[in-house]
Amino acid sequence: MSVVFVQRRTHRAGAQTCLLRLMRDARVRALDPMLLASEEGWLTRECEREGLRCLVEPFPSSRSLSARLFRNRAFARRAAERLGRPALVHGNDHLESLLTLELGQAVGARTALFLRSPTMSLEDFEKYRCAEHPFVAAVGDELQARARGWGAKDVDLIHDGLEPAEFLPPKPPAAAFPKRVLVIGSPVEWKGWDDALEVACRMGFPLELSFTGKGDKQPTKGQALYLGRVEAFRDLVRGHDLVLNPSWHESFGMAALEVLAAGVPLFSTRSGVIEEVIDDERWLAAPRNVEEMTRKLEALAASWPASALDVAACQARIREKFLIARTAQKLVERYERLASRQDRPEGVPDARV
Repeated sequence: MSVVFVQRRTHRAGAQTCLLRLMRDARVRALDPMLLASEEGWLTRECEREGLRCLVEPFPSSRSLSARLFRNRAFARRAAERLGRPALVHGNDHLESLLTLELGQAVGARTALFLRSPTMSLEDFEKYRCAEHPFVAAVGDELQARARGWGAKDVDLIHDGLEPAEFLPPKPPAAAFPKRVLVIGSPVEWKGWDDALEVACRMGFPLELSFTGKGDKQPTKGQALYLGRVEAFRDLVRGHDLVLNPSWHESFGMAALEVLAAGVPLFSTRSGVIEEVIDDERWLAAPRNVEEMTRKLEALAASWPASALDVAACQARIREKFLIARTAQKLVERYERLASRQDRPEGVPDARV
């Protein structure tokens, strides 16, 4: 069986890093995977470095009127001429759904779709025709429940996963509570950066916040540094003694797990799967609750280092629940079911498997 993964953007971000881990896992690599991307970037470079096939073909804006009339089909024809006969075309999020369906039709392959975005609405789900794929998988429980409630007949739950090589020994707790804090996420509103800035204003001591993206807001107390897009994420994390994740919601929350795998303590809102990894309530707060975040961080500082997070225990839970081998195994098993004649929906032609 051969599989083509459809992913528009190629900068380093959660969906892209999770896809790369899948493609280079031995179970998926045995399927001769290929990346179809809209542009050159971090992801295409990493695929080339890993010896994974990739094809760049500029994507149309699939929801535009011209795309729905003719550009999506034209894109699929161009890509199909270069792809050959894959058995499966797999979109990496709902934004890739329309092009994935069109490409599957052009090459005579079954299609699959990951659901990754926590902000996906019912309108998005319907406009991108997500339920039309014979295989749909959500990366988080809440996203799976929503999609099922929107009419998808069957939505699998396939969590993302980390690779064993990504784990580093936990850093010893800093001698004093860290006043230099890395804030993960991006400038979009729901990542909670404004909440982090408000926390800095309310703390009883100045904080220096470093954000993994662009911005210009400054707290009235302390300092904010905006680092822009960062590709060497683990190295950046390892250079800090404390990381803050103020996100309002996550479908999975891979960046938070990457921080803990790097051996660095993380204070986080209850978003994504983080409560399955951090069980110390002192290190968790409700999303958008600036007062609780401030109070708990001040309490941690007051009793430091006795209040330090047990990062090794968090890493053990990640290894138990969220390794890429488990993710890849579930995915390949579902592909095998999809390849069987019994699991093929009406109207989808046979593909060579």
